Amino acid sequence: MFSMGLSLSVQDFRRISQNRRALIIGLMSMLIVPPLIGGTIAIIFAPTSALTVGFILLATCPGGMLSNLMTDLAKGDLALSLSLSILVSMIYIFVIPFYAHFALLYFMDVNEQVEIPLINFIWKIFSITLIPASLGLLVNTLKPALAGKVKGYVKIGGTSVLVISFGFIIADQMPVLRQYFDSLFGITLAMNIITLLAAITLGHLTGLLKAERIAIGIEHMIRQEGTAIYIAVTIVGSREMSLPMIMNTPVALALCICFIFISRRFLITEDKKHV
Repeated sequence: MFSMGLSLSVQDFRRISQNRRALIIGLMSMLIVPPLIGGTIAIIFAPTSALTVGFILLATCPGGMLSNLMTDLAKGDLALSLSLSILVSMIYIFVIPFYAHFALLYFMDVNEQVEIPLINFIWKIFSITLIPASLGLLVNTLKPALAGKVKGYVKIGGTSVLVISFGFIIADQMPVLRQYFDSLFGITLAMNIITLLAAITLGHLTGLLKAERIAIGIEHMIRQEGTAIYIAVTIVGSREMSLPMIMNTPVALALCICFIFISRRFLITEDKKHV
């Protein structure tokens, strides 16, 4: 989150006000479609309560910063992609405590088993989202040269921690992963494909350009799983709950690569001027 803040500037937030129609459609889709589809699939098909909550946490994640690179490769609307990543991430910081708290309370009765009062829960999540992101933005605003120098190292460090964490979680939860692999893979793949199709269809019905539909579609696949993993493993103390996020990383990436090839193949010349 600190590295994301180092990549932000005041100008990025001004850019959000541009192209408002596509931005509003993409924003509403991101906030409604993945939680609705992912939550429904998880409730029906997830084999355990912990995995149900894990999939709900995954479905409510915002688009990841990698989505901006993928959108660029797919010849999508990069400015729209960046605006959606920033805006949905900011909204996510404020809504994820409520999603997580009530999902845990409803599916696992965790309020009795693990003491997680709502206010304390919100503070814990804010402390690893809003505060470091704001500090990164402050550093980039006051000391842009310093931010440019350390940004790469911070991202490498953060990515390394995530990769190492993935490894430990997979090793620790290998029996669960083996037992529920088919379910995890099937639910993750179905959630991504159905969500992508719904987002693309919504963009088509609302008359968005193909480049705009590509950007919105990729935002629905490439997620910021790191915060959700932290909530599951550190705050709740359930490594099993983090397995949907870990499964989603390779599944969504592979699906996104296929989507990029299709997008580049069928992107018409008329839309290129809007990239």
